[in-house]
Amino acid sequence: LAKFLLPEEEEKPKDSLEVEADRLRQWAQSLMAKLAQPNPSTSGLNPADTKEAERLTTEIAELKADLAAQGFTEKDQDTEERVLLKLVRLAELRQWDRPDKKHDNKDALLYKGIQGEVQQLRAKIEEHKHRLRDELGFTHKEVKQDSVMLELDERFSTLCRIIGT
Repeated sequence: LAKFLLPEEEEKPKDSLEVEADRLRQWAQSLMAKLAQPNPSTSGLNPADTKEAERLTTEIAELKADLAAQGFTEKDQDTEERVLLKLVRLAELRQWDRPDKKHDNKDALLYKGIQGEVQQLRAKIEEHKHRLRDELGFTHKEVKQDSVMLELDERFSTLCRIIGT
């Protein structure tokens, strides 16, 4: 009887899930933006090259997320021509900045601060999956095939690949 009298109650969980999914998307995007911020690994470059390195990092992450949404595997994403060209250019810029190998671990130290946030994002994504199952009655398979979850999982895996976790 309550369903007929208060049809809005059924809609509220879906709206809150959509809002939560949008928040998770924005959080993942902000983490990618943090990775693209100027850091000591590009400090030896001139401002134009630093800006290009930041732009390339962001473009690579977005391109990989788009390719994953189209159904590309990680290997296919990494071998896709547009991604390869951007990765090669980024590697050139970084090599130009530090031609010796003793600075290779610098990036790992820089990403250490972001790793905690990435793990928190993973926990929130898992929580969102559980809410989909509990509130909307999705099966495990339906959650895996949900377009929002596919996008969020791909953004998370891209972040993990960038920071090396």
